[in-house]
Amino acid sequence: MKNLRSSSRRLVLLLVAAGALVALVLEVGAAGASPATGPPIDPQSPGEGASVEASAEALKVTFTCPQFVYEAGELIEEEEIEVPEEKEEGSEEPEEGEEGEGGEEEGGKEEEVIPPPPPPVFGPPTLGGPENYAVHFSTSSAVNPATGQLGTAGFGEAGEGEAEAIKPANASCTSELELPSKPWPATLYEGTIYWQAYRESTVVPDEIEVGPVRSFKVVPLVELPELLFREQVFTGYLTKVFFGYEAELGGATVELQEWDGSAWTKIAEAPGSNSGENSFYVKPKKAGRHLFRPVVTAGSMAGPLPLEPIAKVVRKPTKTRVTSAADDGAYVAANAKEREEWPIEMSVAGGGTVLKNLKVEAETTCKGPTKAQDVKLEIPAVIKHAKIAPDGTVFGVTETSGPEIWTVTLVGSLFQGRFQGELSTSRTNCTGYRTIDAILAKTVKTSTK
Repeated sequence: MKNLRSSSRRLVLLLVAAGALVALVLEVGAAGASPATGPPIDPQSPGEGASVEASAEALKVTFTCPQFVYEAGELIEEEEIEVPEEKEEGSEEPEEGEEGEGGEEEGGKEEEVIPPPPPPVFGPPTLGGPENYAVHFSTSSAVNPATGQLGTAGFGEAGEGEAEAIKPANASCTSELELPSKPWPATLYEGTIYWQAYRESTVVPDEIEVGPVRSFKVVPLVELPELLFREQVFTGYLTKVFFGYEAELGGATVELQEWDGSAWTKIAEAPGSNSGENSFYVKPKKAGRHLFRPVVTAGSMAGPLPLEPIAKVVRKPTKTRVTSAADDGAYVAANAKEREEWPIEMSVAGGGTVLKNLKVEAETTCKGPTKAQDVKLEIPAVIKHAKIAPDGTVFGVTETSGPEIWTVTLVGSLFQGRFQGELSTSRTNCTGYRTIDAILAKTVKTSTK
């Protein structure tokens, strides 16, 4: 009987210890319920709300992906072992109906000790690793209300990123998102992408444990930006600044900013172009060395994207000019056939300092849904007044009034009674172009019959 009691106590202690170990394993598993808390899933990069340049390369995110309880251990069923009762030497089993020594009333017989049922014993759990992690990318911050998991709105299957271990010692993983080619990232889904790392686990009801939702802003990658100025830039005269780049910035806005000694100030802006170029027309007010820079902005971007600045010297107008009163007068097309079919009207006044009342027609194309639906028009274009710089360059920009606003731009130069330049028209999805070659009307020889 003593051996039975001691064996029972040892069995109870052993089962209690095993039960405590199982409870610890189950506690770890329970702590990993959605959202993941033990061990947690922590986003690492990019930082919340950070601006990320979009390029042909996939966008990458990193996060922690530690080992975790993927599946609880299996229940171990112990076989019942019968332990025979030991007899004392010389003792005989009492016959049926015969009471033991001292009888029950005298307390001669001990009561049998029955141990409590042991707690269930489980085997070791199955641990999960990087192969059980993944990421969802979305253009919406909405999550499943039942599971807390982010969807893949805007990307579909492309928004389901696989995890790849990058730092096994630190249990960190990376995942990638391939951006669609259109629309270009300047206006990609308002520029915001949400992401959430998660892992599969059978110890939680939904079998998914999620990390927090994070977001970043996608901004265009502008390669080879270049600002180009005219060789001579004079105060008080309109000049053209060309901005070229390798990027599709349709939907964004491009600004030209100038450093005023304490801050950058916007002096011109233009809609971003998918053709990789923009032109600004500015009239510097002060002579000296100026610092200019292009800046890309969009309502969806976390902040403006400033590009490398460039210095340009602005000069005071010189008294010496290449134009004079000899250039004054009415001008017509230099080509006789063009004078008949595509007439040009304009005049120069003020001793070769002002171009007035330029009137031409420009062939303009308005794009339709398809190229076959494009419409070509002859649009009358007018520049009423444009100053002629000391070096003979002429820049003019005007906008028409009315429900349909057209922008007309003139770039050219005057030298020895001949004006050569280019005129462009634009409105919404319509653009036009016309080259101009005009001479003084008084120099044209009239034919005699």
